[in-house]
This record gives sequence, structure tokens and C-alpha cells, in this order.
Amino acid sequence: MNNILEIEFKGRRKEFAANPMQFPFQPGDPAIIEVERGQDLGKVSHLGWRPGMESDKAPELAVIRKAMANDLKILDQNRQRESEAKRTGKQKIQDHHLDMKLVDVELQWDGRKMTFYFTSEGRVDFRELVKDLAGTFRTRIDLRQIGARDETKRTSGYGICGRPLCCATFLTEFKPITTQMPRDQFLPLNPSKLSGVCGRLKCCLRYELDVYREFQRSCPKVGHSVKDEAKGEGLVEKLDVMREQIQIRYGGGDTERYTPQEFVELTNWRPEMPKSECICTCGKKDSAVRVPAARQAPAEEPHQAIEPSASGERVTLLAGGGIGMQSQGGTGEIQVGTNLDVPARKEGKKRRKRRKRGGQKNPSATPGAAPAASSGDDGDDD
Repeated sequence: MNNILEIEFKGRRKEFAANPMQFPFQPGDPAIIEVERGQDLGKVSHLGWRPGMESDKAPELAVIRKAMANDLKILDQNRQRESEAKRTGKQKIQDHHLDMKLVDVELQWDGRKMTFYFTSEGRVDFRELVKDLAGTFRTRIDLRQIGARDETKRTSGYGICGRPLCCATFLTEFKPITTQMPRDQFLPLNPSKLSGVCGRLKCCLRYELDVYREFQRSCPKVGHSVKDEAKGEGLVEKLDVMREQIQIRYGGGDTERYTPQEFVELTNWRPEMPKSECICTCGKKDSAVRVPAARQAPAEEPHQAIEPSASGERVTLLAGGGIGMQSQGGTGEIQVGTNLDVPARKEGKKRRKRRKRGGQKNPSATPGAAPAASSGDDGDDD
């Protein structure tokens, strides 16, 4: 059994009521409710509290009993009286020259109170109107000023999507809608496209707002400058929320699409980076996943053979560096490495060879001087 019931009255007006007698209600069952002044008839729309609307306080209304067939007949008679009261109320408003629009009239089930709902641009002094209506209908009169959204909720209708209005079907409360919401969803700020039947911003602008804002937290802002080593400078052109991709357009007309994870790996962008700072991709594309095929190094081979020479010898390039030579018969094999230690020539031998080639004496000797002593090897020059 449910101790709390949500009751819907005329004009989609919903209130929570306690069920102290533990009646086994189902959604759609009519019930007699004890209100502030008398009794009213409503329909059970939900069992228990709505998610996010729980309260520790007990509801002010209480369920008395289930509605019977005779109770529903009284309700039909009240609806006829409400139509007549609405026509009379519009005439009274014109007679008193009041700047207000009568939207709806609701008569309480026991007939003890009649509520007139109206809209107006400002405050209205309707004291004389209340006295006139109370003398006409002989009951308690209550005038309530409502907004444009509440007016559309009571009158209902169809939206541009072709379905019944959200406020007239399932919305239980109106939440504020701001012009920043369509901006976050990259929608054009066109009042004719963003306004609903009520003339205010559509309530459905909140439905997907959290998804867009969550995706934008992991992406750079549209218009952020990007610099690529190969393609030059570009801008973040679009954030595709449906595909979860970031589109970048470069100065040459090329476009690239990345997921948020790939974009973070390819660039130096971080969420705290200001929009005035350029995003750089230099030095990170070589180690990332998206490397062009032309830049990939070929697989290293163990060795590369060279065609045999005319003399029947085979020359081979070794993997570790160096040259290998093998004769045609395979009896002899020579390998030469890259680290070869060649002894340095002595300075004395170099001087002796220069003297042999030139055939000249020591240029440092002066004319008339005795020849310098030489080693035993110099005697071979004679």
C-alpha cells in the first residue's frame, strides 16, 4: 500500500495527498480529496513520491474515499457551470476595463469555491471585480494570476514536433530555461525556432543539455587555434557530439577528425588551457597512432646479399656492420668488421718518403754548412 498519492485536478494541476486509510488505488482511479476549504475530486496519477520530490513533511491534502458514480455526475455538472462562469467572467472584465486575460475557471467539487485563472503583463486591481463575481455566483471567488507557461499547460496543444505539449502531458514542474542552453548545444539563436507555443523558450532545450556539456568538458572550444607541423595553422571547426569527434580545419582546406582521447594524445591541449593559447601538435604525431604510411620505417632484414662478382667471389653485407667475402668453392671466407684499428704511421718514415719523392736535401741546411748527420738508412739514397 502507498501512503502518498499524486492527485491530478483540472488543468493538469497536481498535488500530493496522504492516504491514511490505505485505500488500494491504481493510477487513473478517481478519489475524493479533503482540501483546505471543503472537498474536491481528482484522479490518481502516481503512486508514491516522484523521484527527486521526496519530502519529510506530510502532505496538506488527504484522501477521504474512492469516488463513486454519483460523484462523477456532480463533476460533469460542475464542468457545465464552469463554461457559463467563464463567459460571464470575460464580460465582467470588459465592464470593469481591466487589462487581463481570463484563461480558465475551476469549480471545486462541493461548489464552495470558484477559481478564475488569468494572465496579465503587470499587477491588476481586481477588488471590484471579485465583489461583482461573488454577488453573481454566490460562492467564494479566488483570482489567480499565472504565467504564459501555466496558461499553455492548462489549455494544452501540439508542438512543432507533432506531439502533445510536454507541459500538458508529463512535466510536473517548470525549470528555468536560459539563452545559454541553445548556445551550449550549437543551435542558432533564432527566436522562431527556439520558442514554443507559449512564446517562451522550449522546455525540451534542457533534455540533452547535460550530454552536450559533459562532452565539451573533454574537448577544446570551437574556434581554438591549432598549429600542425605538416599542415600549418587551423581552427577547431566543430564538435560532433553524436559521433563524439572533434573536427579541425586547416588553412589549406584539409579537415581532420579525432576522438577526444586521440586529440589529447596528439596535442598538448589540456582542459585548463586558455583559448588565446595555440594548440600545438608538433613532435607528437610521430609517436601517435595516426602516423602516415610513408614515414613508417621498413622492417630490418638480417642481411642483404649482393650478386656474385665475375671472379666467382660473393660479397655479403653483415647485419652488425662490415663486409663478408667468400670464394666460389667455399673453402675460404673473410669477414671485415667496422671497428678496425689501423696503427698510426711514424713521423720519421713520412719524412723519408717525402725526401725520396722530391729528391731534395733538407731545406733547413744553409749554404756552405756541413751536411747533417743521418741515420744508416739515408745511405741508400746514394
